Amino acid sequence: MVRFEVHISDEGFAGIDGEPLVPDAGRSVHEAVLDRLRRYAEERGAPVEATVNDGPGTTHFVLQVAPDGSSRVVIPADPAPDRPAAGAPPSAPLPADLAETVTRINALTSDGRLDEASAAATALRGNLTASLGAEHPDTLEARAMEAYLAHLRGDHREATVLALDVARTLCRTGDAQAPAAVARAAAAWRRLDDDRVAVTHGRELLRLCDSLHDEGLMPPEHADLARRVRRRLEKLTTRCTGS
Repeated sequence: MVRFEVHISDEGFAGIDGEPLVPDAGRSVHEAVLDRLRRYAEERGAPVEATVNDGPGTTHFVLQVAPDGSSRVVIPADPAPDRPAAGAPPSAPLPADLAETVTRINALTSDGRLDEASAAATALRGNLTASLGAEHPDTLEARAMEAYLAHLRGDHREATVLALDVARTLCRTGDAQAPAAVARAAAAWRRLDDDRVAVTHGRELLRLCDSLHDEGLMPPEHADLARRVRRRLEKLTTRCTGS
């Protein structure tokens, strides 16, 4: 897998493989990094990885970004206690037992042992729900991992349900990661091949998009997401009703 080197300074400057990266007005440097990595993944049609150095002596981790914009920390390593990893919820440093479990799940995924990885992710999410609550960032990250693994297994219905659950929670709490979660749910939803199921989930997805837009939380890069969801939902509805 292609891996890039990302450096982010305390002054807010960033570079990818030595190439300076300047964020657009009103956007953070972390958002610019994620957008650029997503673009690289789109060009290759496969996920890419980046070793992220978030300031001297602070956060160092490996981030994997997929063509649909979803991201996950592959190897958490010595994150700073008061600074979140780029693209991850405020849930750094990871507790040692949690980091070990995530590393094991990622290893199983890399080896193609997706059923085992999914079972481990589900068990992790259950344990985190019991100990931290269903809406804790760590619990939501585990559920997002379940959705990603369902996608890799080709179970797009489960991936959509899980991703929508994460997006629904983040939208309800007004979390800054809500738009990205909605975009990931939309990416899973687009792969559904059952029109009636797609209509049901598409209606909820559109409600989430509209709520973010109405509250002014939809960033520029997702500005046309609601329009694209609405257009596909109309086509699906027409096919289902035969009108």
